[in-house]
This record gives sequence, C-alpha cells and structure tokens, in this order.
Amino acid sequence: MTVERAIHFVMFSLILMGLCGVSAWTSYAYVPNDLLKIASIALSWGVILLILYLGFKKLNWDWWS
Repeated sequence: MTVERAIHFVMFSLILMGLCGVSAWTSYAYVPNDLLKIASIALSWGVILLILYLGFKKLNWDWWS
C-alpha cells in the first residue's frame, strides 16, 4: 500500500509539473501583456489542479487522505 501511494504521488507530481511547465511556457510565449501572462499562468495551473484532483477522485485513488 505504501508503494502504491508513493507511485500515485510521483505520478501526480510529474503530471502536474509537466502540464504546469507547458502552460507557463505557452502563456509566456504567446501572451503579450505581462499582467495577462501572470493571470493566464495562475488560471491554467488552477484548472490543471482541479482536473487532476477530480480525475484521481473519480478513480478512487485516495492516497492524500
């Protein structure tokens, strides 16, 4: 059970870092206004976290409890 939780945590972390990195690069490269860059990065990271949380919850992977 401990190994499964560790795998879930690492998988969650890697997916989160990858998606946040891609969204940050995309926002930085294609959004001209500095304030909008920061807002779009924060918004995309919030959406990514929500989607990952709901996905893990739907699959009943409750390693965070």
